[in-house]
Amino acid sequence: MIDTVKIAVSYSKRPKWLSRVQASSRLNATNGVITTIIDANKSYKRTGVYVPKLLYVEQPATKDRKRTYTLNIELSLPKLFFGNNFDELTNNQFSAVIHELHKRLRNVYGLRISEHKLAQSEVAKIDYSKNIIFTDRTPVSTIINAVSLAGISKTYDVQKTDFRNGGQIYHIHANVIDIVIYDKVADLKQAKVSEKRTVERYNQSQIELVEELEKYPNVTIPRFEIRLNNKRKIRSELKAINANEDLRFCYVFNADFSRAILLRHWNKIFDQIPKAEMVAETATQILISLKQANPSMKFAEASSLTLMTLVRKEAQDERTVRNLIESLFGKPQYTRLKNNGRSPPTKTQLKSLLQITKTISAMTPVNIEYFVK
Repeated sequence: MIDTVKIAVSYSKRPKWLSRVQASSRLNATNGVITTIIDANKSYKRTGVYVPKLLYVEQPATKDRKRTYTLNIELSLPKLFFGNNFDELTNNQFSAVIHELHKRLRNVYGLRISEHKLAQSEVAKIDYSKNIIFTDRTPVSTIINAVSLAGISKTYDVQKTDFRNGGQIYHIHANVIDIVIYDKVADLKQAKVSEKRTVERYNQSQIELVEELEKYPNVTIPRFEIRLNNKRKIRSELKAINANEDLRFCYVFNADFSRAILLRHWNKIFDQIPKAEMVAETATQILISLKQANPSMKFAEASSLTLMTLVRKEAQDERTVRNLIESLFGKPQYTRLKNNGRSPPTKTQLKSLLQITKTISAMTPVNIEYFVK
């Protein structure tokens, strides 16, 4: 469903409450934009109460527009509503979420923004996400490793990729979209130590969840997120799934949209993962299976991958393979072959990838209480 969202509440003039809140303002001398960070009382964070991030922006008038007054509210909706983002929201909880947001803004910041205004505000950023539950000890790192084999640059305008925390996080930074798959349990454990290397931030409200999940050693939870970082990208994604390009909060809060957008991008990644199951024994069989699974693969890549596959089958240890290649051809050659080689996922990995597809398609909400029972 939806995790993090940023909604923009518009005003016709500078709101009166601005003079009453704890805030720090900055004027951009170049364009005249005033940005004001509105602070919550630190006691809320110490007690584990989740609070939204507020940023007020005032833009000067231009030839094309009047002066604008906007309050940006950014928050994780599940953390607001459940205290964690393991639980997932459903469509029929929207009114309750709006009510809770209205109440939290009033109690924490002293802001009285009507529920109707919050619901009708435009969304400027949105993260659609899904937790996938495995109950057979499937290591999330093996799933992430398989995903990392995909030819992402063929599909996305990649700025950079992060492959962190021992293979527990894979983050693709594209132009106006981020794609993240990570180990949810490992990320929460890391948050208990430090949030500097975690995907999630502001985890005080869900640290206790770690102890609950650790009671189930067979369970692993990869989390898949699509982060749409501006209005234009949100509109283009809605158009791509044949939905209206309506940015109102009450419209984009939709499980069907979440399913369609997550599945659309997961399938694009899945299609770029080499899928030849390496059960073949001979060079001929391997070469044929590689070409069948990857029609666009060139002979040079296929032949080097075939050779590396045979060497790995014989050695059964990557250190042996590395020592052999480096001693015969030099260290740069092994590095190049390792980086460029696209070994297909194993049968087990492929089964796990297909389960992710199935889980996103079903879009059944995860609930910690039901999970524990």
